[in-house]
Amino acid sequence: MQDVMRCLQEELNDAPADTKAHRILQFMVQAKLAEMEKGRCEPQVFSRSALLLNVEGDLKGQTTNPTTWLPPGLLERFLESRQSALLDRLQRAGQDQMPVIRTNDGKGGKGIERAYWLDVAPLPEGIEADEPVRLLSRIEYRRTEAGEVKPSWLMRLVFRKGELKNRSWRGLLLLASILFGILLLGLWFLVGVWSVSSLDQGLTLRQLASTAFFVLCVWFMWGSFYAPWWRLVDDRVIKAPTALISLLEDSAELEVHRDSEGAQWTRFVRFSGDCPLCTGRVLLMPGEPDQVLPLVGRCVESPYAHVFSFDRVRMQGAFIGPPLI
Repeated sequence: MQDVMRCLQEELNDAPADTKAHRILQFMVQAKLAEMEKGRCEPQVFSRSALLLNVEGDLKGQTTNPTTWLPPGLLERFLESRQSALLDRLQRAGQDQMPVIRTNDGKGGKGIERAYWLDVAPLPEGIEADEPVRLLSRIEYRRTEAGEVKPSWLMRLVFRKGELKNRSWRGLLLLASILFGILLLGLWFLVGVWSVSSLDQGLTLRQLASTAFFVLCVWFMWGSFYAPWWRLVDDRVIKAPTALISLLEDSAELEVHRDSEGAQWTRFVRFSGDCPLCTGRVLLMPGEPDQVLPLVGRCVESPYAHVFSFDRVRMQGAFIGPPLI
C-alpha cells in the first residue's frame, strides 16, 4: 500500500494543478505516507472540517461551510481524470492495486459529517479504449439560489432578491424605462449626426475626436444597458452585463424562466460546474471566437481546451472542445 501511495504522490507532484481537489489529495497522501512510515497502517480518516482547516488554513476554515467547500464526488472525479496516467505509472512500478477515495455515509450537518480517507483497490482487469473519454465528456451544472447573485444598486430597486416578475408593476416599470431609454438614445444619436452633417466647413481634428467619442458613448450605452434585454427574450439566458451586477460579483447571468403557475420571471443567477477533466471551476462564457454556440461552459483553468455545451433545461453539458488525446 505504501508504494501505491508513493505513486499517487509522484503523479500529483509531476502534474500539479491549481485546483482544490489537487490540494486536498496532496495533503491526504502526505499525511498517509507520514503515518505509514511510523508503522501505522489503519485508515486515516479526515472529516470535511479537518480537510478545510488543513488545506485552506484557520482564517478561511472558520468562515467557510465545509459542505459547500467539498461537494460529494469532487475527489473521485479528480482521480478519474488522472486515471490513465496513474494506471500507467502503477503498472510500470509493478503494482497490482490503485488508490481510491473512501467515504462514510455522513451527509453533512452536526454529528453526521462526511469523512474521507485513502484506500487501495485491485487494478481493473480491462478498460475499454473509449471509456475514459466517455466518463470525462459530461458535466453537471448548478444554479445559484434566489438572491445569491447581487445586482447593481440601481437594479436592486427593481429586482427584489435578484428576481423580478415580468408582469408586475416593477416589470412594467423596467420595460417602460428600457423603451424610454432607447428612444432618448436614438434621439441623441440623430441629433449628433445632424449636427455633424450640417457643418459647411471641413471637420477639424478636434471635431473628429469629439465625433468618435460620441459614437463610442452611444455604442457603449446600447451594448451595456439596452441590447442585452432584447437578446434575453430570444436566448432565455445571457451573460449579465457588468454594469447591471454588483462590483463584488465576478460572473453572473440573466435568465428568463416560468414558475409552476406559468408566470414569467427574470432573475440574476450564476451557472457553474466542476470540470470532469481537471476538477476546475466551469463558468458560462461567450462561445466566440472558437465555438458557434452563444454561451458555453469554460473551465477557468483551461478556458479554450476544456469547453462544454450548456443545456439550461437538463442542467447538463457535453465536451465540445479540442479532441482529447
